[in-house]
Amino acid sequence: MGQQISDQTQLVLSKLPEKVAKHVILVRESGSLTYEEFLGRVAELNDITAKMVSGQGKHLVFEVLPRSDSSALWKMVVRVICTKINKSTGIVEASRIMNLYQFIQLYKDITSQASGVLAMSSTSEDPDENSSSVTSCQASLWMGRVKQLTDEEECCICMDGRADLILPCAHSFCQKCIDKCQAYFVY
Repeated sequence: MGQQISDQTQLVLSKLPEKVAKHVILVRESGSLTYEEFLGRVAELNDITAKMVSGQGKHLVFEVLPRSDSSALWKMVVRVICTKINKSTGIVEASRIMNLYQFIQLYKDITSQASGVLAMSSTSEDPDENSSSVTSCQASLWMGRVKQLTDEEECCICMDGRADLILPCAHSFCQKCIDKCQAYFVY
C-alpha cells in the first residue's frame, strides 16, 4: 500500500507546475531531516567545496548562523551563511544567508555536480588537468547559484510577485497581497 501512495504522489507531482513540485519535494525532504543530518550536510558541503576548489584562489565556507538553530522549531528559523573568501588575502568577497529550503536545494545542486566532476576525473587519463578545467571558477559559480536561490523569493499567496516581506518561517509575501490582507482584516 505504501508503494501505491508513492505512485499516486508521483502522479500528482508530475501534473504540478515545476516550481510547485520542487517546493513540495523540498518540504518533504526537510520534514524528515534531523538536526544531526543537517549539520552533517553543512560539514559535507564544506568538504566538497574545499576539494573542488583546492587549487583556486577562492573558496566557500558554510556555517550555521549563531543562535538561529536554538529553537525547538529550528527548521523554520535556521539560517546558513555562505561566504566566498579570497584564500590569499583572507578577505570576504561575498556572503549570503539562506533558509533551510534554499540550503537543501544548494546541497543537492553541489553534491550532484561534484559527483559528476569526480566521476569524470576518475575516468580521465589526466584527472588533475580535467578537474582543474572544470572547477576553474567553481567558487564564483556556486556563489552565483546561492545568489540566485536567495533572490528567487516569491509571494506564497499569489506565487507571482517578488517577495517584499520574508518572515522567519521563510514564508514570503508581495506588497500587493499584504495590502489586500490588510484591507480585509481592517476593523
